[in-house]
Amino acid sequence: MTALKRLVNSTATYALANVINSAIPFLLLPVLTRVLAPAEYGMVAMFTTVITVFSAFTGLSLHGAVSVRYFNAETKHPRFVGTCLAVLSCSTALVLGVVWVFGGFLSDLVGLPRAWLLLAVVGSSFQALINIRLVMWQVKGVATRYGVFQILQTLFNLGVSLWLVVCIEMSWEGRGVGILVALFVFGILAVFSLFWGGLASRCVDGEYAWASLRFGVPLIPHSIGGMMTAISDRFILAALIGIGATGSYVVGAQVGMVVGLLADAFNKAFGPYLLRELQKLGGKADLALARQCIMVFFGFLLLSCMFVFCAPIIYKIFIGLEYYESLMVAQLIGFGNSFLGMYYVISGFIFYSERTGLLSKLTLICGLLNLGMTYLFVLVFGAVGAAIGYCIIQAVFFFGALRLCQMVCPIPWGGAFVSLLGKRSA
Repeated sequence: MTALKRLVNSTATYALANVINSAIPFLLLPVLTRVLAPAEYGMVAMFTTVITVFSAFTGLSLHGAVSVRYFNAETKHPRFVGTCLAVLSCSTALVLGVVWVFGGFLSDLVGLPRAWLLLAVVGSSFQALINIRLVMWQVKGVATRYGVFQILQTLFNLGVSLWLVVCIEMSWEGRGVGILVALFVFGILAVFSLFWGGLASRCVDGEYAWASLRFGVPLIPHSIGGMMTAISDRFILAALIGIGATGSYVVGAQVGMVVGLLADAFNKAFGPYLLRELQKLGGKADLALARQCIMVFFGFLLLSCMFVFCAPIIYKIFIGLEYYESLMVAQLIGFGNSFLGMYYVISGFIFYSERTGLLSKLTLICGLLNLGMTYLFVLVFGAVGAAIGYCIIQAVFFFGALRLCQMVCPIPWGGAFVSLLGKRSA
C-alpha cells in the first residue's frame, strides 16, 4: 500500500470515527437541551472546562512525548511509556494537593463545589491515560482500534449521563457523574491494555522521566495559552452576561466544532505520516511535502465555507428554537476552526524539532491577546463577540506558528505554490 493510500485510508477511518463519535452527543443534544436549562448546561460546560484546565498540569502533554519518541529508534519504548505513567502519578498527586489547599478560592472563582474540583483533577489524570493509549494506536497506524475505543467511551459516557439526568433526574450533576465514570472506566482499560500489550514497562528510568518533563513542562504555557483561546470565553461570558448565556454559547460552539473535528481526524492520520517523512528527509521539508500542506490548507478553507452555508439547516433540524440565537456563534467558530486545522499541520514540524518552548511563547501570547480581545468584544457585541474573538485569534495563531516553523524547519512555500499553479495551468 502506497504512503498516499495509507494516508487517505487512515484519514477516512479517523474521520468516520470522529463523525460517529461526535454524532452521538450531537444527536442527543436536543434531549439534553430540553431537560437541562441553559444555566444547568452552563454548569456542565464549566465542569468540562475545569477538567481541561487541570489536564495541562496533570497530563503534561505526555502523550505528545510518547508520540515523538516512538519514531526514535534508540528509545526503549515500553520503558519510556512506563516512566511517563509514573510521572503522571506524581503530577496528579501534586495538583490534587494544590487544589485541596486552594479549593475554597477556586470554588468561588469557577462556581463549582470543592469536591467537584478534586474529582475534576482525578478525571483529567484518567484522560491523560486514555490519551497515551490512543496515541500508541495512532503512531502504529491502527486507526480502527483508536476509533472503536473513542466511540465506546462516548456511548458509555452518554448512556450513563442520560440515565442519571432523565431517569434519576440528577440535573447537571448526573451529566458530570457520567463524564467521570466514563473517564475512570476507560482510563483503567487503557492502562490494562498498555501493560497487557507489552507497550508499557513497570521499570522507571530517571533519564526518560527527565526527557518527558523536558518535553512536557515547556508545553504547560502552550496548553494554558491554548485553553485561554479555547475556553476563556466561557468564563468571560459567565462573568459579564451570566451562566445562562454561557450554556447557549456552548451549544453554538459544539455545533461549530464540526469543522474542528474533521480537521482533527485528518491530523491524526497526517501527523504520523509527516513525522515519518521528516525522518526520511533529515528534518527538512521538500517541495512535494510543501505542496501537500498547501492543498490541505485550501481544503480546510473550503470545508469551513461549506459549513457556514449549511449551519442554518443543521439548527432547524437538530437544535431547539431556545438555542437558535447561537447560530452565528456556530458559523464563526466553524470558520475559525479552519485555521486551527492549518495550525495542526504546521505544529507537526515544530514538534519534530522539539523546540516546544517557542510554541509555548506563541500560544501564551495569543492566549493573553485573546483574553483582552474577547472581553472587549463581549462588552460590545455580546455572546457573538466571543466567537468573533475566537475566529480572529485562530488566524493569528496559525500565521504565528507558520513564522516559527520557518525558523526551525524552513519550508519552500513559494516554490510549492508556483509548482501547483504550473500544474493547474498545464
